[in-house]
Amino acid sequence: MKRLFRFLLYNLLVIVIILAVLEAGCRIILRHTYNRDFDSSLIVDDKYLTSAGLKENATGTVWGKEFHTDEFACRKSSKPYNKQKRKWLYIGDSVTEGVGVDDTSTFAAIVAAHTDSINILNYSLIGYSVADYYNVLKCLLDKNDSSISKATVFFCLNDVYGSTKPNQLPEMAQQNWKGKLNSLLQNRYATYKVLKLLLLKTSDRYFQYDNQFYNQGDPHFKEAMHYLRGCDSLCRAHRVKMNVVMLPYHSQLGSANDIMQQPQDLVRDYCEKHQIPFADVLETLKNRVKPRSEYLLGDEIHFSEVGHRVVADFILSH
Repeated sequence: MKRLFRFLLYNLLVIVIILAVLEAGCRIILRHTYNRDFDSSLIVDDKYLTSAGLKENATGTVWGKEFHTDEFACRKSSKPYNKQKRKWLYIGDSVTEGVGVDDTSTFAAIVAAHTDSINILNYSLIGYSVADYYNVLKCLLDKNDSSISKATVFFCLNDVYGSTKPNQLPEMAQQNWKGKLNSLLQNRYATYKVLKLLLLKTSDRYFQYDNQFYNQGDPHFKEAMHYLRGCDSLCRAHRVKMNVVMLPYHSQLGSANDIMQQPQDLVRDYCEKHQIPFADVLETLKNRVKPRSEYLLGDEIHFSEVGHRVVADFILSH
C-alpha cells in the first residue's frame, strides 16, 4: 500500500512540475507574442466631446510595443510635420492605430513615408467606433483649420456597434456561465489561453458575431451608417474630401461564400447611395499567398507588419 501511495505521489508531483513549467513557458510566449497590455496613461477622457483621445507628446507601451504620440496627439511616424503642407486625417480604431507593431510599421506611417505632398495625421485609438469618428472629426473641423484637406475613415466590421458600449451588446449583456468560466480561465491560466489560440486560430466566431448586425433593418447598422453619413456631412461643410476604406477580418479571406462579404457589400451600397467615396481592402488581402501572415498571432482583426505594408500599398495605389 505504501509503495502504491509513493508511486501515485511521485507521478502527481511530476505532473504538477510539468504543468508549472508549461504554464511558465506559456506566460513567456504570451508576453512576447500575444501581449495585450495597454498603457492607460496615454489616454485623455472626453478629449473629443464624449470620446477619449491620446495625450500629446506622450510615450508608453501598447501591446508590447513602444508607443509615441506627436504634438497633435496622433501616433507618431518617422515623417516630420511640415507646416507648409496640408493635413490628411486618418481616423479609425485599434487596427488603424496599429496596436502590436512599431510606430513606423503602421500603414499610416508607411504611407506618410512615401507621400511628400501632405501631412498624414493618425487620430485612431483602440476602442473607437464610428460614433467616435464623428466626435473626432467634429472637434477638429469645428476649429476651422483650413490646412485640413482630406480625411479617411477606416471602417472595421465592429464599427457597426455605433455608439453601443461593449457591455450593452447582446453577447456581453447576456453572458452565461460558460462565458464567465472562459474569461476566468483565460485571465488566470496562460496554458489555457495558448491552447485556445492554437485550437481556434481559424475560427470565424468574431466575424459571425459582428455579421449578425449587418442587415439594413438592424438598429445598430442603421445608427452606424447614420454616423458615417454625419462624418461625410461634416467634411463637406468644411470643404474637406472624405473617403471610407473598409478593412476585413481574417476569416473573410479564405472563403468564397457571399455571406462572408455581406458587410462590405452593405457599407459599399450605402456609401454609393450617398456619394461617399469607398474602397475595400478585402480582395487585395484575399489574393495574398499566405493571408494568415497578414495578421497578428491568433488575431482575427489586427494586422501584422506584413499586413500593414499590404494595406499601405493598397492606399498608395488608389
